[in-house]
Amino acid sequence: MQAHRLVPGARSDILLVCDHASNAVPPGVELGLPDTLRADHIAWDIGAGALAEAVAARLGVAAWLGGWSRLVVDCNRPPELAIPEASDGHAIPGNRGLGPPARAERLALHAAFHQRLAARIAATAPGLLVSVHSFTPALASDPAPRPWPVAVLWNRDGRAADRALAALRADCEVGGPVGANQPYSGKILNYTMDRHAEANGIPYIGFEVRQDLLADAAGVDRWAAILARTIGRVAAELR
Repeated sequence: MQAHRLVPGARSDILLVCDHASNAVPPGVELGLPDTLRADHIAWDIGAGALAEAVAARLGVAAWLGGWSRLVVDCNRPPELAIPEASDGHAIPGNRGLGPPARAERLALHAAFHQRLAARIAATAPGLLVSVHSFTPALASDPAPRPWPVAVLWNRDGRAADRALAALRADCEVGGPVGANQPYSGKILNYTMDRHAEANGIPYIGFEVRQDLLADAAGVDRWAAILARTIGRVAAELR
């Protein structure tokens, strides 16, 4: 498996990106975690990869999916923070005390993900980037419930985010409050969109969908329809 997987699409005006689509671990990498934690939200955004593919299929656009667990290397963090030693209160033993060669191999995956994504954007010139993530209903380290079924994240450029928030809040299928930079703030956690959208002046939407709503195919299909409607409306308004 490479640092990314491209789901092709006929249209090039919109590109979907899902950094945390996989919980795969490369051969030879030992994280020192039980399988239960490697399947947990700390290892990937549960349901987000399937959701990104389903949205891409509905819109006929491409999706750029991360190929490795974010515990191996987190492509939505700057390189100096991309190899976590702990996540949601769980230590990652295999990431502690990495020597320079092992660290360089991990960071090469991060570089490949972003360099090839940049090349794709340069070649196809999308007018809208869409980042797809999911979040856990409650953190183990902070068990306060997170009531938002969906949220929109952004940093400085709110052109697409403002329109997406309005579209979601008007959509009777959403079924709950729409978070604006909740439960995470795009002012802080926005590396991929900062690098590829904000730095290039490309409008973008960062979606967060609660993972329990993506637990089966029906849930993924329902949210794919909602996000596809939202993206279509935003793209039309931006044009």
